[in-house]
Amino acid sequence: MWPRIGTFDPFWDLSLPIPSRSGQVRLQACFDLFTKEEVLDGDEKPTCSKCQKRQKCTRSLSIQKFPRILVVHLKRFSPQERFGGKLNTTVDFSMNGLDLSPYSAGQTPCRYSLYGVANHSGTLLSGHYTAYCRHPYTAEWYEYNDSRVHVMDQRNVNSGKAYVLFFELAGSKHRSGSTHV
Repeated sequence: MWPRIGTFDPFWDLSLPIPSRSGQVRLQACFDLFTKEEVLDGDEKPTCSKCQKRQKCTRSLSIQKFPRILVVHLKRFSPQERFGGKLNTTVDFSMNGLDLSPYSAGQTPCRYSLYGVANHSGTLLSGHYTAYCRHPYTAEWYEYNDSRVHVMDQRNVNSGKAYVLFFELAGSKHRSGSTHV
């Protein structure tokens, strides 16, 4: 077996690969692919701090400390796709109770609730952004589209256009002081 790399990298957001080019996948499948153990070999071999030689090793990712606000970027634009094409795969995500405990370094219980989605429609060269946000007090969902804002059905929040997901740690306090459940 090869040695493992042990480093800590702080993050602002997590950029998750989408494991399928079309159809539907669960967000957990994106996390599984992101955290999957991989062998670093060839040009990816790191330099050993002890012997100063490039060594073949394995790398896997886990989350040491969960942030209060978690931003998840779905890698929809793929260099493998023709002309940097967009993956229109629907990524199915939990609105409440997203359990990220399996991705914790210490299996710490950790649940998140969705409060916002940035959507992208179009292509790499031309597109349009919209957003969905949950009101912190009424829990109603709103769609923001240029100068228009309107209430929307929460069943429409999950779509193949979701590009960036915004989650809040369950039980954390809003800036206003109310507890989010």
